[in-house]
Order: sequence, then structure tokens, then C-alpha cells
Amino acid sequence: MRSRSIVVLLLLLLALPACRARAVPEPVEGPPTRLHVLVINGGGAKAMNYQSHFLHVRHLLDLLGRVGVPPERVTVFSSDGADPAADMAVREVEPGGDFWLLRGTRLEGALGPQIVYANSELAGVTLQAATKAGLKAWFRTARKKLRAGDTLLLYVTDHGSKNAEDTSNNRITLWGDKEAISVEELRALLEQLDPNVRVVALMSQCFSGAFANLRSVHAKKGAAPHGSTCGYFSSTADRMAYGCYPENRGKDNVGHAFHFLQALETTRSLAQSHAEVLVTDHTPDVPIRTSDAYLDELLDHAAKAANQERTAFVDALLREAWRDKAAWEPDIRLLDRTAHAFGLFSPRSLEELEQQTKRLPDVSEQLSNHGKAWRMTVGDLAEANLGRFLAAQADWGKRVDSTAMAALDAAGRQALAAALLKDLDAYTGADTTTAGRFRTLRERAETASAAAYRMEVRLAAVLRLRALLASIAGRVWLATHAAPGERTAYEKLRACEDLRLGAPPASPTTVVSTPEPFPPYDDDVKLAENVLPAWMGINFRQAAEKSRTEHQLKEGAAAVLTVYPDSPANAAGLEVGDLIVGPPGHPFVEPHQVREWTMLSPIDKPAPLVVQRGDRQLEVTLVPKPYPVRLPELPGPPKIGSAAPSVPLNQYRGAVPTALADGKPHLLFFWATWCAPCKASIPELLAFEGARSTQVIAITDEPSEQLDAFFKHYEGPFPATVATDELRRAFQAYAVSGTPSFVLVDGAGNVAAQATGYTPEKGLGIEGWKWTKDAASPGGAKDAASPGG
Repeated sequence: MRSRSIVVLLLLLLALPACRARAVPEPVEGPPTRLHVLVINGGGAKAMNYQSHFLHVRHLLDLLGRVGVPPERVTVFSSDGADPAADMAVREVEPGGDFWLLRGTRLEGALGPQIVYANSELAGVTLQAATKAGLKAWFRTARKKLRAGDTLLLYVTDHGSKNAEDTSNNRITLWGDKEAISVEELRALLEQLDPNVRVVALMSQCFSGAFANLRSVHAKKGAAPHGSTCGYFSSTADRMAYGCYPENRGKDNVGHAFHFLQALETTRSLAQSHAEVLVTDHTPDVPIRTSDAYLDELLDHAAKAANQERTAFVDALLREAWRDKAAWEPDIRLLDRTAHAFGLFSPRSLEELEQQTKRLPDVSEQLSNHGKAWRMTVGDLAEANLGRFLAAQADWGKRVDSTAMAALDAAGRQALAAALLKDLDAYTGADTTTAGRFRTLRERAETASAAAYRMEVRLAAVLRLRALLASIAGRVWLATHAAPGERTAYEKLRACEDLRLGAPPASPTTVVSTPEPFPPYDDDVKLAENVLPAWMGINFRQAAEKSRTEHQLKEGAAAVLTVYPDSPANAAGLEVGDLIVGPPGHPFVEPHQVREWTMLSPIDKPAPLVVQRGDRQLEVTLVPKPYPVRLPELPGPPKIGSAAPSVPLNQYRGAVPTALADGKPHLLFFWATWCAPCKASIPELLAFEGARSTQVIAITDEPSEQLDAFFKHYEGPFPATVATDELRRAFQAYAVSGTPSFVLVDGAGNVAAQATGYTPEKGLGIEGWKWTKDAASPGGAKDAASPGG
């Protein structure tokens, strides 16, 4: 019995170090003489083919040249290839550091950074068009050219799309409309290569983790990975990459691709560069590699087979590992470095990690909501400030007129923006009150937004730490429980991943920069409390000009559209339709100023407000509360068969019924003057009205004066009955989520059908009704009219 125990112990001691030793493979010296490189930068279309991706391609090619990879072994598929037409979006520098003065205003779009397009080209490199046909042709040649023992580095810096039906089969965006290549399609191409050609992928597109499934190339269905195909990926199969986050739009030197290539400059090792990226990439990327994805799969199967919850199963294996922490020192150091970089406590178990960060998603969402709210308030003030400036500067009003700006080219707009910002900045600075308001609001917005983004990155860091812990647990399980074939497959994947671009340089030309660590997590939680805006609990819009004139109210008067349940506004007795005038003696003078007043109000301190209700003014006392993590839910749309809500509508034209349960069917058509699909639906609406003897009631939340201007020029067909709902009572009662929306109410006043959106193929979305424009169809009507507008 004693001898059997000794044998088992010896086997464990031999097995564990073998698996641990693969954490950082030993360098393979010498130039990569048998390395071939395939680069893919599809781009999709020129507006989304960002220059940052092209810079990554250039960075990689420069590095390959320095390590001695012959140019004839490198093929680049990039956007439209050698076509000299402009195919790449180059970021335009903002017109002046004070452009924030125009953010959120009517001039932001016209005078903001314009997209400049350029042709992507590389000296001495023939670019090929990034199409599926081009890739297929390349692989037909490669299957003859690449021999056993060769290595193919497949580099992708591009966009990626998620396959909603199967995230294990996501796609890489290629050049052209709907051009893409999926995991399965790429697997089929790789299957053409000799099984003894090693393929190492390095991918930084969104949802790239799905391509870790390429480990099954050359493997029989259900068998362990063959080991000839592996890779490194910027994100898991269900996550976007850094470029999709607004904080990184237009930035070049951030994200997985940049940090990976920067690390390669000094390490020349993909495995070591992956470890560095876990620490240095301060974006929401979650870098993974094929071997870890394989271990994750093994742990899932093992936990299910043992009938254990995965966290408990993994933590039991981690406790085994920590019995000899010295043996796991490199892994522990990487855990510590990663946690420190993001202001987190370094975990030793999944349970510990979850306990530490269980509040993280809520705090992240809270800070994100706060940042958005503060930015909206800055935009409100910027619009009001611009309006005052243009009113005081008649000449500027003419210069930024839409007709005048339409005549300018890009350079002319840039010059106009620079001149405007110079004068607007001087005007704003002279108004010390407004300048002070801007400072306060911008400081709150920037603080909240920066902290919110750090929380998003921390969420990604938690996933990185989780993957590191799972990797350790997986290697313990391999050494103690796995089948020999599974251990062999893992070792092959690690050997595949151990790609070296020669020996590290003695004197690196590039210094790898490590960003400053994040502040401690608890500090950001406190920061969230410091920038916490107050909340009233209403949705509002600027009071209509007619109402303001009638009651002699200032421009800042706000009409209450929604009162959230259990909100401060509800407790104060505010009602839908009330016009908020402002604090006693200090009426709001700017549109949306009520938002700024509320957010800056001291929480839990009673504050009086003057409200216009009908023909009388009254004073209510509001006690602002903290801005909620999630807004209270409003009632959803009425269900089919339920009673249709009865709400007052203002007649614009035609006979608006006083009640919907009048024995006749009605079709409520929620629309807007600017809505193109609304106008496209009108011929079918009118056909339905005639065929079914159903009155169509066109309901808009726009004021009558806006409708006057619209119908003055609109010449197409339109329903005879039009109603206005400026307070959006009907929109809310029917939970209208977009225009056009259609609600069919039967003669008994019950909801018979409802649908949102319109296309000719979809139609009105009413069961039993089908209509074609040129010919009658069952249940439909013939109509040859064309949609107007």
C-alpha cells in the first residue's frame, strides 16, 4: 500500500511541473526562416475602414522586416487592394480645443470634425482586395506552397460581427457589401493546408474569441484538438473590442492590437506579449488564447460530470495549486500585476473575485448614466449659450445659416469653425455666470464619464483575472485527472502558440510604455457618490410657444410629459401637463434649464418650484433624490384584447372621436413630419381605411404651427383626421417606441393589433391584411398612388 502511494505521488510531482513549465515556454532562437504571413484588414466600406487599423498593418510589416521575414512571404489583403480610389477614413483634427462649446448644439454636425478619405497604400507592398474570393484564391496557392514544418501567421485587424444565432461562428468583415468570412468558412480554407503546417492567428476584431474554435482544424469531430492551429484574440466571442467604445473613437495607440505589437517589439514572443497585454491594455478588451479556451471547455465538462457548480469546482482545484505557491510564482505575479493595474485586489479564487466585484456592474451602470446626464446638461447650456451669441451677433447668424454653410467646402467649414469658436469663446468668457456654470457641469461630466469608463475596463479586467485563475485550475486538473489525449492536445496547443520572431533585441528601439495604474476600486465608488446628480423623476420638453405666450412664461418653461411612480415629482404632486416655471422669483429662461437645476440641487433638501396648471399658478415643494441606477419602469403597451386607453387628443383637422368604443374600428397612426417611413406607409394606410371602413387617426406630438408649415408644402396623400398630442399622453399610454406605430382598435374599444415600423414588405403588421401597391390581393385593395415626401 505504501509503495502504491509513493508511485502516485511521484506521478503527480512529475506531471504538475510539466504542465506548469508551459506557462512561459522557453525561447526558440533564430530568425523565422519558415514563417509566412497573411494579413487581413477588410474594412467593410470606406466610412468604417479606419486609419488606426491600417497603422496596425504598417506596424506589423515594419516589425517583420526588422526580424528578417522576406517580403515575398507576406501577403496583405486590405480594403479595395490596389485600387487608387479613396478607401480609408482618416480622422480630422477637431477645429480648436474649445469645440466643446458647440457639442450638443445645432452646429455640432455641420462644423464638427469631417471625415477625410484617403487611399490606403504601402510603399513596396502590393495590396490585394480583402474579398472572400481573393482569400480563397490565396489558399488554393498556399496549399501547394506551404510545406510541413512551415508556420503561417494569420493577422487580422478589422471589424468583426457577432452571429446572433451561434456565437461560435462569428465573422470577420471583408471589403464590400455583406462581404465577410465566418469561423466555419475560414476553417474550411485552413483545412486545405498540410496538417503539419502550423497556423497561429492574431486577431483584434470585435467578437474575435469565436475564432479560438479553429483549434478543431484537422481534428475529427468530437476529438481533441489536432494542435496545428491556435491563436490570440482581443475579445471573447460575445464581446466587442475597444474600438466600439466611444471613449476610444478616433484614437490610434490604444487597444489589443497596438499593445500586442508594441510588446512584440521587445519580447519577439507571442506568448509573452499576450501576458504583457493583460496588464498594459487599459481598454475593455478581454484578451484570450486558444489553449485557455480549451482548458475552459475541459473544466466545464469536468464540473458537469462531477455534478458540481463550476465556481466551486474551479476553486477546489485552485486550493490544490496553492499548496505549493512557489511552483506557481509566475502565474501569481501575473495575477498581481493585472489586478494592480486596474485598482483591484489580487484574487486567489473565483469566489473571492466575485465577492470583491459583485457591485461592479451596478456602479458601472450608475456612473455611465450619470455621465450621460451631465453631458446632456452641458449640451443644453451650450445650445442656449450659442443662441444668445447668435442673437447678439447678427453677422454670425448669417454666416452659420444652413444655406451659407452649404456653399462651403471642407476647408471653408474648418476655417469658419475656427473663427466662430474664437469669438464664441470670448463671448462666453465675458459672461462669468455662464462660464462658471460650464466649469461645474463639464467637471461633473468628465469626472463621471472617466470613472464610468474605468469601471467598464475593470469589468474586462475581472474577466481577465477569471481566465488566469481558470488557467491555473485547468492545468491542475490536466495533471491530476485528464485523459492522456487531453494533456497531449493541450501541450500541442501551447507549442503551437509558442511562436517567436527570433531572439529579443539587445537594445530595443521601442520602449514599451505601461499606463499608470487605475485608482483603487473603492476610490471610484466614492467618486460616484461625489458626482451623484439629483433626480426629480419626470420626462419633459420645452413648453409650446402658444402655451408660453398665453401664460406669459419665459422660454425655459418645461411641460411635464411623464411623472415616474414613486419619484420626488410624484410625491410633490406634479402632474402630466403641468408647466414648470422655475423657483419662485427665478423662472427658467433657457430651454431644458430644469434639468440643470434639478441635477445640481442638494439631495434630500426641500426646494420650491412654481408650476402653471391650467389657468392658475401654484407652488410645490420638491425633495430631490439621488439619480437612480435604473429608471423606474413605465407601463408597457396594452395587450391585444385589452381595453384601449382613452386619452384626450387635440383636433388639428378632421373629426377626432371623443371615445374609441363607439361601435366603429379606428386605426391609430403615430407619426412625425420628419419620419420618412411614416410617409411611405400612407398609401397602404389609406387603402386599409377604404377597404376596412376604418377611420385612420394620425397622431403626432408636434405642435400645430409645425404641422401648418409641413402641410403647406406636402402634396402627397394623407389621412383626413389629424390630432396633436404635445404632452405625449397617447404616446405613453400606448408605449409607442418609435414612429410609425400602428394600433388597431375594434368597435368595442379593444386593442386588436399593434406594430411598430414600416417597410413595403412588412406592411402595417395587421393579421389578415395584405396589400400590394399595384394589384389587389386577398383582404387588400388596389392602389396605384405613390408615397409622397
